[in-house]
Amino acid sequence: MQEPEFQILDFVINELEKIKLTITPDKSRVVGLDYIITAPTGKIIQLHLRYINLDSDRKIKIQKQDLGNITANQYLGLVLVNENKPILLYAFPSEIISNPDGKIFFSNDVKLLPYLSNWEIKIFIAIIPELAKYEVSNFYLT
Repeated sequence: MQEPEFQILDFVINELEKIKLTITPDKSRVVGLDYIITAPTGKIIQLHLRYINLDSDRKIKIQKQDLGNITANQYLGLVLVNENKPILLYAFPSEIISNPDGKIFFSNDVKLLPYLSNWEIKIFIAIIPELAKYEVSNFYLT
């Protein structure tokens, strides 16, 4: 049986190939699971990949320092895992991350200890229809 991270990466590669995108590791980064996504048109984005195991969690926190300065070509990829299998991939654009809505996306700033500051994503049944617009099957790079 594969380690969860490898299953997740295989799942992400497969999902991106379905929509004609390629994924390669971003060798310029050390922290996190960062990848470069390339469209057939040549457009490139950076993907910071995380996963949440729905068997035990309903939210995920991402340290702000892990993402560094957020740029327009940066996305957060979130894989939902259920029963130890990846089931769904979301791609959240940088503007969603940097301007949280207070329903799904939250910003937790710790002014005295900035290294503790994080973004939080909450997953719950009622919000799934709203999350559908971020499913990777609806993701386009032109």
